[in-house]
Amino acid sequence: MGKHRPKVVVDVFYLYVAQTGIRTYMVTLCEEILKKNNRNFDYVISPNYQKVKQNQFFRGKTAKWKNLLFQVLYFFRKQVVLPILSYFHQAALVFSPDILSPIFAKGKKVSVVHDTFFWDNPEHYQSLWLKYYLYFLEKGLQKNGEIITITHFSKSRLQELAPFKSIPIQVVYEASGLSENSDLSLLQSTTQAPYFLHVGVLEKRKNLGLLIQAFDKLTRMAGYESIRLVLVGQRGPRETLDDYDHLVDLVTTLGLTNKVDFTGYVSQDLLASYFKNALGYVFPSANEGFGLPVLEAFSFGLPVIISRQGALMEVAGDAALILENNDGDSLFQSMKLLADDPNLRKELGEKGRIRLQEFSAEKFFLSLEQAFKEILNG
Repeated sequence: MGKHRPKVVVDVFYLYVAQTGIRTYMVTLCEEILKKNNRNFDYVISPNYQKVKQNQFFRGKTAKWKNLLFQVLYFFRKQVVLPILSYFHQAALVFSPDILSPIFAKGKKVSVVHDTFFWDNPEHYQSLWLKYYLYFLEKGLQKNGEIITITHFSKSRLQELAPFKSIPIQVVYEASGLSENSDLSLLQSTTQAPYFLHVGVLEKRKNLGLLIQAFDKLTRMAGYESIRLVLVGQRGPRETLDDYDHLVDLVTTLGLTNKVDFTGYVSQDLLASYFKNALGYVFPSANEGFGLPVLEAFSFGLPVIISRQGALMEVAGDAALILENNDGDSLFQSMKLLADDPNLRKELGEKGRIRLQEFSAEKFFLSLEQAFKEILNG
């Protein structure tokens, strides 16, 4: 009989609504669990991963009653269902990739706190909901709780916050959720002219107004008129976060309507084609916990420009152009440099592929299991 393996209950209920980074984190984790022999731990994924992943009820542009229903179900699950599951399965560890752990549970409780947006920009969240959410987040970690975060930058920011000063925090880099393969590499972009690319939810913190202004300056120069800008992504999830209307107005005011593409949500195949055929990827974000699109761009050998922001610089290493200053002139100069120099684009693309090796799904999973071992061994 094989050695008894500690049980880890993995809560994926938030996958019903998860977008971008947290969704990629959950999907990568579950796919790795399903294909591994799991020598170290016995995993219980709840609810059923495949059913939750395919369910569309809470996704897209949903009615307010659906949003409210999800919040009620979410908190009920965290504080009632998950504790019951932890005792039923005799869990050694309850793992919540979506930040919130239950107040009571059997075994250790581990939350993945991806960033500090709740504390950095509380004005972007409904005040009563945020107060309620942070109360349960802090209570859930105070007893037998630990934190895993995704960059050393996020760890240092979390350690500055009073509720987490006494809670152990470990760093486990996540993996890119998109990779180039032989089928996708044959896809042609729907945008035939050379273009710069940005992928992500159209939130204010992404600094896309700055990108549009720098792009406008570039395309007003002789020889650069044909370059386009492609912005892939949906509106922000909340009105206070969303920047879509402002960006559309800015594009119209600058006379760029025929040069800037707002694609909205696109399929994985079309997304891959945009990465594959772009001139460069631009990520001027003011606040990130990780910066997953940097890795996605690296996976296609795409040269990348990033803002001078802690998490982005940590993830990109020396494989990206880093803005001298986080302003429009620096961004314009970097975009012009990338457009002018094919050798630089090739060099950055090669560096990106090398850097990407540090963020494979296998490394992510092995590092996560090592973190679980250390947490359980005290």
